Amino acid sequence: MKLLLSEIPPEGVKINWEEIEDFRLEQVEGTLEEGLRFLKMPEGELFIKPSKKGVVCKGRLECSVLIKCARCLKEFEMPIRDEFEVLYVPLREMSLKEEVELSLDDMETGFLKEDLFDVGEVLNERIWLSIPMKPLCKEDCKGLCPYCGKELNEGDCGCKSEYVDPRFAVLKDIKIKLKKG
Repeated sequence: MKLLLSEIPPEGVKINWEEIEDFRLEQVEGTLEEGLRFLKMPEGELFIKPSKKGVVCKGRLECSVLIKCARCLKEFEMPIRDEFEVLYVPLREMSLKEEVELSLDDMETGFLKEDLFDVGEVLNERIWLSIPMKPLCKEDCKGLCPYCGKELNEGDCGCKSEYVDPRFAVLKDIKIKLKKG
């Protein structure tokens, strides 16, 4: 769903996420998030209002996705809840200084490439920003054994857990000799 900036009324417009037809979550190939899919479609609303600088968006988002754990690689359900307020400014109005220190307010600023406001793009952005860099199925997930690949949440694999990097093997020998006297 795309809106022309000039057609957004001064009092603003409210859009429910459920109203967006044919929404597809943009995928990132070659990552844990590849193949991410919804278990619960996005719900909530977005309020869009023109401002002097651009367009102010306030919204609430709730959904649930099926994603892979960064440690054990099993898929798990991750609920997403997000409340946000973002100012979107036209890119052409930004100054092109080489280096600018960002303020806290600048961190909640988005950019519009054209005179269109893409609601689906905002939804995609908010979902991806809500997913942690290393999603975990549970806080204490033990992951996979680095030697045999067994999932350690299911039990110990029996592999020798003490690994000595061959570059430091000499130091281990020195430590043993010092203990002996």
